[in-house]
Amino acid sequence: MTSPSLSVLMALDSMDAGGTETHVLSLATALIHRGQSVSIVSADGLMRSRFEAAGCSVFLLDFARSNRAEQALQIDTLLQLMRDQHIDCVHVHQTPSGLLAANAAALLGIPTIFTAHGTYYPSGNLKTILGLSKEVISVSAPVQQYMERFGYASTVIPNGIDLQEFYPAAGSKLRGELGIAEDATVLVYASRLAWGKATACDTLLRAMKDLHRYGWHRLQLIVVGDGPKYQAIKELAAFIEEESGETFIHVIGQQAQMRECYNASDIVVGTGRVALEAMACEKPVLAIGNHGFFGWVEPSNYGEAWSHYFGDHGSYSAYSRYLFANEIAEGCRDLDRLQAIGKEGRRWIEQEFHAEQAAELVMLVYHSAIGHSR
Repeated sequence: MTSPSLSVLMALDSMDAGGTETHVLSLATALIHRGQSVSIVSADGLMRSRFEAAGCSVFLLDFARSNRAEQALQIDTLLQLMRDQHIDCVHVHQTPSGLLAANAAALLGIPTIFTAHGTYYPSGNLKTILGLSKEVISVSAPVQQYMERFGYASTVIPNGIDLQEFYPAAGSKLRGELGIAEDATVLVYASRLAWGKATACDTLLRAMKDLHRYGWHRLQLIVVGDGPKYQAIKELAAFIEEESGETFIHVIGQQAQMRECYNASDIVVGTGRVALEAMACEKPVLAIGNHGFFGWVEPSNYGEAWSHYFGDHGSYSAYSRYLFANEIAEGCRDLDRLQAIGKEGRRWIEQEFHAEQAAELVMLVYHSAIGHSR
């Protein structure tokens, strides 16, 4: 017997371009393909039009305010929204949006599902949101283990990748727009420029300086992402280029169309969802995350890469400009091998991380949560 359609409310801090937002977009798209109704409540952002194009009902609410009176008004707004949209379950991913949405859902007896995307949540907020959740999803085994330290079991459901959104494509207008020569070897580093990922980016820029000093003049780096360290990274890039007398670092901020960025590259440096999206685009990945350095992702270490979440939740080494430079140089000495690794990566994503498979697992969690609460 076919399960009845659900009305799901997803809460986000904003619709800016980032890993969590892209995760929610891929999941929402897959759920809508399955006949579910998906509403998004969030502050505005670069990806709003893409949520709307996917078929989501979008409601704008700025969760950044901390005034208690304003939060009370926001909860009233959320209560009315949940009633009007006949919401069956609320799916949250971040704070503060998750805390407010979960509190409103509790007042109406609507179950909340929380997806933990990492180990970076403030412990007080995390404990509260876990306590308000009927079901918890972890994006990786290390995150699941972290949730267990707080006394909560969770279901591991990997980030689902929309393979119609992320795929290899020849040619890139981005390279031309940035004035990058056709024969250049292009690295793309993509992440939110905060926490360890900003430190990794800083280290990578210094490694690029070393590589150019030792004759790797065809190497170009595109840095994609925004965050509190964006200006510091941009200033460091300008300083390195001035000192080197060359232009080879392009800091371009957040981008709504990440596929264009991946397909502009020969190599992607990143972690977590960035690694998965890049592999879907057949790009070789040098995995570096919040925890440290993992290395090249290839068939022989797929299991380890996944268990470490590509350097976010485990690693083999601390950040080092000399290590980064050496690994990049070794990879660039055999670009044909890296291309072959990229093609294998696409096949792995198709088998293990398809968005439709993830949506099916999430639907099981939704029905479990509703069954526990009704």
